[in-house]
Amino acid sequence: MTDRLDALSQALISAHDGGAPVGPVPAEDVPADMAAVYALQNKIMAGIGPSGGWKILAGGEGEPICSPIPANRYFDNGATLDAAKHRFIIAEVEVAVKLGADLTGTVNAETAHAAIASVHPALEFVGNPFVDRDATPRNLQLGDLQSNGAVVVGPAISGDIQSAVQTLAVSLSYDSAVSKSVETGANWSDILAALVWLAPHAEKRGYPLRAGQVIITGARVATPMGYAKQVEGSFGAWGKVSATCTR
Repeated sequence: MTDRLDALSQALISAHDGGAPVGPVPAEDVPADMAAVYALQNKIMAGIGPSGGWKILAGGEGEPICSPIPANRYFDNGATLDAAKHRFIIAEVEVAVKLGADLTGTVNAETAHAAIASVHPALEFVGNPFVDRDATPRNLQLGDLQSNGAVVVGPAISGDIQSAVQTLAVSLSYDSAVSKSVETGANWSDILAALVWLAPHAEKRGYPLRAGQVIITGARVATPMGYAKQVEGSFGAWGKVSATCTR
């Protein structure tokens, strides 16, 4: 089973980087539960390199679902990305937090708040390494680092945004045309609660939350990209993040 998990993880890594897409996976190799999902994530991370942060949905119901994100999938604002090679199919606008201190050991809302150095607008690009994504079991997509392809991190925003994140005006634009916008989302307490849950989980899995890492907290807006070249996420008057996609 270990050899098959190794082979699956390497196939997914390769497909995200322009290699052959992954065809139907035998049922016995599809993660049966969240423990198996996270085992596949860890195997993929081991094949790529160090973690640059995590993704987690803040404000959702039940136990959060999360994934580490490799450091080499983080990019600065304005980056140019090869959308064809990496098979990007969806862009998302997210609230990201950058840590100024490690979050390990006993963590509560106060220590999580104190560890956050800055808040940023971020774009996450969803990659599709599968021959038929619609036919791919959800647990396999979750094991594939929740389909993460890349994260572009925008400039830091004033700390005053913490009180405004729940009613933040967020929009996603493709080639200067707004694709979708919203004005509601997780509040600051939800984001802190997500970090409180994530810290021991990440540490137990061997990818602890460290100073300098960026955690994205769930899609505020997400739509298919088509063949868009210019992608921009806006937090209204608070700030923007953008990327150029080549094909």
